[in-house]
Amino acid sequence: MRLFLDIDGVMVHANPYKKVDMGEDGFYKFNANAIDVINSIDDLEIILSTSHRFRFDIQEWKNIFQRRNIKFKEISIMNLKLDSKFSRREEIEKWINDNKIDPDDLIIIDDDKSLNGLPDNLKRRLILTDPYIGLNNAALQNLQLRNR
Repeated sequence: MRLFLDIDGVMVHANPYKKVDMGEDGFYKFNANAIDVINSIDDLEIILSTSHRFRFDIQEWKNIFQRRNIKFKEISIMNLKLDSKFSRREEIEKWINDNKIDPDDLIIIDDDKSLNGLPDNLKRRLILTDPYIGLNNAALQNLQLRNR
């Protein structure tokens, strides 16, 4: 399963009134609930769609995810240049189309409301998180119910 993954508002809260804890490696500690949800997805290929995606090279991202006990088969970066002209929806949709990814083989986890504008075949694969909470089991169950 391919997973387009955001970090802020997904793996960590994006509540401006609460501090985000940092790991010893200088990057955010991920929420335990978010880690559990990610680890519940089998045969996982993570595609980083986060704005942090160019902060580290692939090997360091792998190290970060391994140190946080996240199970994955592969990690890659959605290597479209960050451009304020494009919304997250446009970035992800372009990446899916350019790489001919089957919508049934992907999940998108993000807190960006522009993703509500995805076409129905992609929107049904979207877990839109509450940025103040981040990813939790209820969000994953909502996706499973939509895809029955």
